[in-house]
Amino acid sequence: MAHRVIDLHCDTVHHLMAKKDLGLSCKEAHVDLPRLKAGNVALQVFAAYVPPRTAQPFAYALERLDAIAAFAASHEDLSMVQGAGEVREALGGNKTAIMLSVENGLAIEEDLEKLTELRRRGVRILTLVHSEHLNWVASATDSRPFNPDSQGKGLSPWGRDLIAAMEALGMIPDLSHASEAAFWEVLECAALPPIASHSCAYQLCGAQRNLKDDQIKALAKAGGIVGLNFFSAFLSEEYEADFEKHPSQKSKTPIPVPFSLLCDHAEHIISVGGEDILALGADFDGISALPEGIGGCDVYPLLEEEFRARGYSEERIVKIFSGNFLRVLDAWEGIHPKSS
Repeated sequence: MAHRVIDLHCDTVHHLMAKKDLGLSCKEAHVDLPRLKAGNVALQVFAAYVPPRTAQPFAYALERLDAIAAFAASHEDLSMVQGAGEVREALGGNKTAIMLSVENGLAIEEDLEKLTELRRRGVRILTLVHSEHLNWVASATDSRPFNPDSQGKGLSPWGRDLIAAMEALGMIPDLSHASEAAFWEVLECAALPPIASHSCAYQLCGAQRNLKDDQIKALAKAGGIVGLNFFSAFLSEEYEADFEKHPSQKSKTPIPVPFSLLCDHAEHIISVGGEDILALGADFDGISALPEGIGGCDVYPLLEEEFRARGYSEERIVKIFSGNFLRVLDAWEGIHPKSS
């Protein structure tokens, strides 16, 4: 029996901006409507990614949010959702729901009114930072010193105020791409569970973006989740080392990354944080290389088979595929608030 799937992160919007018809099979993309159906995807979170140093980043984000909304509106098999109840309806049906996120807090231009406008437009998740520091939050991959106004090493006082404002609006902070210092400082000030929507295990692959075991444990204790990223460079030490040499292109010397390694990361995250910590956040259309046997979002029945072969119970598979993110949404809607 194929279980319905929630995936917490894709960057497919750039194909929409390029006017690709994702209602049909699209060989350039990882995500299109036929593959969402084949993958039994009930909810796909679409990120409006804002590159570092973008001019007018708020307008840039709005343009991409509009493109995602137009895509959903143009297909009867798609719908836009925000709340846990709507997500449960999607899980019980045969259509695919879309939830909005914005990737990179640069988009809000240090203006809480712009944050409020993003929430008004249906954005439910904000990835705080991307590959370069912002004035108020440090990135995991920016080698420059981070010097907030005062206090803290990864989050400025204004950044802490932002977390409180997000919680008041019902917008979930996403810690993927945040520095270790920012990660710990968000957990310190957060009253509701944050997430890491598309990350892997540092213990198995030392990519800067991956989470260390103490981070996984702390996020689990806070009631949050880790969405498993499918990028070969976050899964394999060998591939990651080659990718660092050639970051602008695929590996110059093909280094196969086995599908089993993806599942090894899943097992490690569960072994450290328990089965309530793991979700899925493939990062489709935002990554340049996938493990062997994965072409896009139609992979989830194969992943389900592999989990079953590893002895995972149906209950655990459902938690990974949908239940753990639903629990986070419930917490944010006051159904099961995070314990103190």
